[in-house]
Amino acid sequence: MILVAKKCTVSGENGQFRLDRIDVEVGGGEMHAVIGPNGAGKSTLMGILSGIIVPDSGTVEFMDAPLGDLSVRELARSRAVLGQELAVSFGFTVSEVVAWGRAPWRGTKEASSDQEKIDLAIHVAEIEPLCGRRINQLSGGERKRVHIARVIAQDCPLMFFDEPDSDLDLVGTRQLEETLRTLHQGGRTLVVSSHNLSWISGLSTHVILMGEHEVLAAGPVREVFTSELLSRAYRTKISVAWSTDARGHDFAICTSS
Repeated sequence: MILVAKKCTVSGENGQFRLDRIDVEVGGGEMHAVIGPNGAGKSTLMGILSGIIVPDSGTVEFMDAPLGDLSVRELARSRAVLGQELAVSFGFTVSEVVAWGRAPWRGTKEASSDQEKIDLAIHVAEIEPLCGRRINQLSGGERKRVHIARVIAQDCPLMFFDEPDSDLDLVGTRQLEETLRTLHQGGRTLVVSSHNLSWISGLSTHVILMGEHEVLAAGPVREVFTSELLSRAYRTKISVAWSTDARGHDFAICTSS
């Protein structure tokens, strides 16, 4: 396993748990979806798995070593994170923002390929037409795509995307889907949270289903995307039917009643 969390607890205000003794395993080359209702702890889980949040108890291991033992730079070379907060205060160009992804590699031999990595990230994220513009002049969806390119340019084996499909229109969501598939097929390990159950079910190999501050189920997509488990997590009756899109990808159609 590339990433293992054991009995991790994160406390919130008034003694309430944000996460309560959760266990998660992520294998190399897998794409894990993190799903669940609002307030279930999805972003907190993403935070402890990526090293942004230190759990109050429990352990997180990356490649069989404690995640907390990594320096800031070592962590930045090991995993890349697309969070939900993407504000940029000044008028940097799109190319400059994408280039931030190469910061962890300054002073290393890998820095010699910085421009190659930046150009590839811009191509994979399909943002070539935006490169000469300033990021504070872009729409929310365009800014999201630029930051996705920044994450790609960081060139880490493990990548986290916290609700990357928010702010995207249909075309942007399709482009994001192709980007994530390209990264996964290239051998990257991905952890992606989303509220769009049908969309994420067609992308992922595995699912982490969150209930109220706990992991209700985790495993291959078909084992977790069941009416019983989803209804329990969302506290409403959810029916699940499987279909296949025009490109041959299976996805779940989830309806509530």
